Amino acid sequence: TPTSSTTPVLLGTACPPLTKQSEGPDGANLFIYHIPSELRDHDLSEMFNTFGTILSCKIFIDKATNQSKCFGFVSFDNPNSAQLAIQAMNGFKIGSKRLKVQLKKPRDAGKTVLRSTDNTV
Repeated sequence: TPTSSTTPVLLGTACPPLTKQSEGPDGANLFIYHIPSELRDHDLSEMFNTFGTILSCKIFIDKATNQSKCFGFVSFDNPNSAQLAIQAMNGFKIGSKRLKVQLKKPRDAGKTVLRSTDNTV
């Protein structure tokens, strides 16, 4: 017999078992800050899987203390899902913290070298 429930039905897929952090296509990988320290990978997956198919998700843990570093990554299979997640989850409040959700910057983005094309003195 059906019963009433306040538990939301989550669509999408759960975070696959993590053997290696896999990334989605450009624009589909999110960096999430201010994750409450008690949350784990499966919690992050449950929060974000309503926006699309998750390829990987990971909350980083300090190896020395085994405590959360309070940031992580979620990679979707397409940029649309990532944009939906940013719009819905950036600023989302969990306890006393508000998530900061943004596109992950490419690894070489911070290493851009500016070169002058004008060699005159």
